[in-house]
Amino acid sequence: MLSGIHLLRGLAALLVAGFHIYAASAGGENGNPVLFSAFKGGALGVDIFFVISGFIIYYAAARAPVWSSGRFTAGRFFRIYPVYWAVLIGYLALLIGLWVLTGDASRFADPQTMIRSIFLFPSDAHVIEISWTLTIELLFYVLFAATFRGPNSDTSLVFTSMLSWAFLSVLYTVADIDAGGLNVIFHPAVSELLFGMIICELWMKGARRFALPMFAFGAGGLLATLILVPGHELHEWRALQAGVPAAFLVYGALGLNFRLGFLGKLVGDASYMLYLIHLPAFMVVGFLVEKTAGISIYANDLTMGITLVLTVVAACLLHLLFERPYQAWYKALMARFDGREKQAHQTS
Repeated sequence: MLSGIHLLRGLAALLVAGFHIYAASAGGENGNPVLFSAFKGGALGVDIFFVISGFIIYYAAARAPVWSSGRFTAGRFFRIYPVYWAVLIGYLALLIGLWVLTGDASRFADPQTMIRSIFLFPSDAHVIEISWTLTIELLFYVLFAATFRGPNSDTSLVFTSMLSWAFLSVLYTVADIDAGGLNVIFHPAVSELLFGMIICELWMKGARRFALPMFAFGAGGLLATLILVPGHELHEWRALQAGVPAAFLVYGALGLNFRLGFLGKLVGDASYMLYLIHLPAFMVVGFLVEKTAGISIYANDLTMGITLVLTVVAACLLHLLFERPYQAWYKALMARFDGREKQAHQTS
């Protein structure tokens, strides 16, 4: 059932990476993107991620043998922070290396930004630019842990809380307020987390008809947004332009039952790593290519395509060599915690 969702995660990360290399080429790097213009709206990969996240978090919690907000919080911490910190440390090491080699220290963040980045505090300025999305995820986890009462329990509180957050985000966006961290807390993409939860609730209650038409409708809507709306213009109406078609796509993907091959599973598994490393990877590849070949990786579609492929390969290798063993370790740790929780629940 989740094979389609798993594949969408890889696609979402690829869209975001493609968007950032396109945006750099079409912007200050003076490149000539032609085929890569297809990625000009690729920022909508973030919207796919948020809908998937809302679905997965609610689905996993609703099927948990024993619900514990502490266990949920610990699991989310181990899933997000250690890998993020490892990439952040690696990125800072790269910046130091470039500073030593070139004398350019302009990429270093100020202490306030560094602190916000380490802890993923709400801010629209982080060392790794895409980290604002992780902040929204963390806020979602906190709200979910505080309001979800467990499997087969009343869900009115968690849905009311999410609906209120989404509504406040809409009001904040329409009011056109610019207030730093509040821009993240009340980002228009918050509604997409709620979309994912609603999809999960409907799916678990047996609403599984018209999956293929829904998938086609969502894909068509996202394709239209991808072509017509540049990624940097996805803001005020983001939930409608990208979130609604992403919701239809995710709902439809639940009905696509197929076996993922090794590569399909790997790209889905490595989606978080690709999402985190693509900007630092572009910087490294760009520096090496410019120093060795004297050209910019943003010069044309060929150089950008090679850069994107190399970045995907690097993400997959890092996942296999480091992230997957780490995941096995923390999942084993959480399994032992689950065993103790279950035993305590049975004896109480």
